Amino acid sequence: MDYMDILVIIMAIVLSYIAVPILLKILIKGNAFGINYKKEKIPNCMGLLFIFIQVFNLSLSYLISTDKSNYIIYLFSLVLMGLIGLLDDLIGEKEVKGLKGHIINFLKGNPTTGGIKAGVGFLISLFVSIILSKNILEIIVNAFVIALFTNLINLFDLRPGRSIKVFILFGIILLSTSNTFEYNKILYSFFGILFIYLPIDLKAKAMMGDVGSNTMGITLGIYCALTQSIQVKIIYMLILIAIHILAEKVSFSKIIENNRLLKFLDDLGR
Repeated sequence: MDYMDILVIIMAIVLSYIAVPILLKILIKGNAFGINYKKEKIPNCMGLLFIFIQVFNLSLSYLISTDKSNYIIYLFSLVLMGLIGLLDDLIGEKEVKGLKGHIINFLKGNPTTGGIKAGVGFLISLFVSIILSKNILEIIVNAFVIALFTNLINLFDLRPGRSIKVFILFGIILLSTSNTFEYNKILYSFFGILFIYLPIDLKAKAMMGDVGSNTMGITLGIYCALTQSIQVKIIYMLILIAIHILAEKVSFSKIIENNRLLKFLDDLGR
């Protein structure tokens, strides 16, 4: 970690400290509320914070980066996936659950915002993959890694702070297996944002919504595509496929509730 990485983290913390109360007040005044797992009405769409801070903060990295185009690709994808998530937050069908459910509804001629989110998410993933990849194998692997990471955070966004803990865990693992330091600022900036936002999410004072889970997920996906060897990306892809298959068959919440260690980690900070 060099001085620019530290500066990016500090900037993210400072900007988030200023922006969080402002955005929270705007959402409350605009009656942007959602219903959480306890059926409580709390401010929603706080994930907009992630877009604002990442775009503003990483502009600095863009100016000093030797590979400017990839920062533009990341920020473009971040904003677009955030907007699709925001659409789902505002007018999404809450009764349709799971990727399988959205696909079935689409095939029956009853498209949902979740289905649109999944379709657009895959197209964005494929588009980014084509730009970043050098051959057909890389295009396929990168597309699946980006798309599956984008949906991963949404799978765990069922309890306060859970999806953020999953993001931090995967972020640290990705940093440890990365073969370049060029794009670490993407994750460091996000960690700085979460340093301020996580306590709010843990205490259920607000929800980040799909706009938040989408932006966190695509951040992991694009960072993975940019920084990992093809062999490591294939391993991540297989792990993500297994998680998504498992999510269609079992409840992660029940698994966590029935495991003492997982429940302790899940409850930590609440």
